[in-house]
Amino acid sequence: MCGLFGIFPEDAAQTPDNLRLRKSAFSIRYRGPDASHILTEPGLGLAHQRLSLVDTDIRSDQPFKDPTGRYTLAYTGEVYNFRSLRSELEALGISFRTTSDTEVVLHSLIQWGSNALIRFEGMFGLAFVDRSMRQVLLARDRFGMKPLYWVQSPTKEGRAFLFASEIKAFEPWMTLQPDINSVTAHLLNSGEPDPGQTFYNGIQSLAPGTCLQFDGPDKIKISSFFRLNDFFDPDEMTRLDGLPTPEIVDEFADLMHKSLAAHLFAESPVGAFCSGGVDSSLIAAIAAAQHQNLPLFHANVKGERSEVDAARNLARSLKLELHVTDVDECDFIDMLPRVIRHYERPPSEPANCTPLMMAARLATDSGMKGLISGAGAEELFLGNPRFGRKRLNDGYRRLMRRVQAMSGIGSILTTKRAKKLVYDHAKQREPQEISCHHNASPQNPRDHGRQWTLDRMRHPLSELLHLNDTMGMAAGIEVRLPFLDTRLARFSVNLPTRHKLRLSPFAFGNAHPFVRNKWVVEEVANRYVPRNLSPRIKNATQTTVFQRLEIRPEYFRNAHLRDLIGLTRTQMHDVITETAPDLRLRLLLAEVWLRCGLDHQDEGREVARLRDHVIIWPDTYHPNPSIRNKPTSTAVPG
Repeated sequence: MCGLFGIFPEDAAQTPDNLRLRKSAFSIRYRGPDASHILTEPGLGLAHQRLSLVDTDIRSDQPFKDPTGRYTLAYTGEVYNFRSLRSELEALGISFRTTSDTEVVLHSLIQWGSNALIRFEGMFGLAFVDRSMRQVLLARDRFGMKPLYWVQSPTKEGRAFLFASEIKAFEPWMTLQPDINSVTAHLLNSGEPDPGQTFYNGIQSLAPGTCLQFDGPDKIKISSFFRLNDFFDPDEMTRLDGLPTPEIVDEFADLMHKSLAAHLFAESPVGAFCSGGVDSSLIAAIAAAQHQNLPLFHANVKGERSEVDAARNLARSLKLELHVTDVDECDFIDMLPRVIRHYERPPSEPANCTPLMMAARLATDSGMKGLISGAGAEELFLGNPRFGRKRLNDGYRRLMRRVQAMSGIGSILTTKRAKKLVYDHAKQREPQEISCHHNASPQNPRDHGRQWTLDRMRHPLSELLHLNDTMGMAAGIEVRLPFLDTRLARFSVNLPTRHKLRLSPFAFGNAHPFVRNKWVVEEVANRYVPRNLSPRIKNATQTTVFQRLEIRPEYFRNAHLRDLIGLTRTQMHDVITETAPDLRLRLLLAEVWLRCGLDHQDEGREVARLRDHVIIWPDTYHPNPSIRNKPTSTAVPG
């Protein structure tokens, strides 16, 4: 929920411009359409957009001050255990004037300082300001469910320290420039990004589980209050190793019930995403038992991979109302400029963005302010099909790396001229290290699945959380993720792999035959979801539209990307006409981001350009890249 922005001018006597503060707030207004407030004084400016789900009264609007006026909080997210924290604080003699989690978070920080952060169960990006000392503590939740960006930079009124929920909020104060290293990493598809890196030059993303203490110009201290490795618990591993299977299933079911009870608490309407898969079905089924008349929302990606029948069957079995929005293939192209403007970088999985945004918009139009989601189960319980065959795949990759390292062989495997053009020019500006190499984690050598789980909770999960936050907030919807309850995550990380991946002669998935992934999730789902629905295999990708695009070279005439990566017109033409489809798609996404995210190209005009120069071919058609002069309509050829 909510959006925030703050600025500390280097000159403590300077009062930030009121109009620019309002522009920053307006740029992220969709994050909090219920209230907008600013605070401005010498040496400090704060802006906040509120989406109210708990204590919706104006008394809980932000920025929120303590009774003395010394401390102020600007905060986005939900801390689900705020009631137990409030009881602790009341026992210490602290009185409250609201029933919000915001006030509890503020007094927790006053009472315990940064040590309070590890106590918070939920999602948050916050700025805790000591106005008398001109200090601010920024912090982001342990998973990174809520974003928080910062920069120390010259502004139009002098040097300043700025922070915000979205990068576009910085624009009234500074000129945004692309970060060539991030664009390079995107084009080369070169692995995990640095958790602190963004696609904007000089702007940093606060890493999950991290806090930043700002005590004045150039006095910045960044530290971690939680690392994913902290989930490893040898005693918990031993305990779970010794539990009989029925008790494992019972414990997981109990944890799910407790998590749903916390995530459903709100004074505003909350619904649930219903994708048709086992994760969202389990969430909906348990939530329906705790929450009367829970509405379900589904984005029906039309075509052979549609999941709408499964969603309807689930809604019928739970006696819940299902709201459906249809997603046509042309929507993926027409909405691309809007998606990327909110995503604030080229998405790595663009096919997932449009359905989520459209489902969130449907929920808003139906009066919702929050939606619970089954996202996160794939990462915590090894739902990705590749884990069923991971050891075989890992061996193959090791062999291929050795082959490519041999003199002469590597160049032969990458001789496509177009790919080499991008590679050579981008590599000139690539830093020595694009990817973030995480520190080695403790690992039970007998059970590799625990490390696999932790690895999935790094980059793949961070991308998933960014997707859910940006696409949900674009419609003013707070996406809540019950699978990312801290107790559930600790249970998952320490759980033996045999309870996540299990051999079964009745598992017939094409991607991983005879292996049931997310085993314990399916076992609990069998208790709440009809057996004909819970074991079904959800389509991993609802559409292949981005694999069936023909992107005509004319789209890249006068391309911003060409100047950024240093290609001539001829080289850019060769890249587009000769490169493989996956690189061509990444070039398209980067160009749309440069046009719409940085240069503010009119959305309608950009959609028209895409329609003129991008064709979606039907599933049955496999275009030959060498064929030229095809029709230029986005309509599917008949």
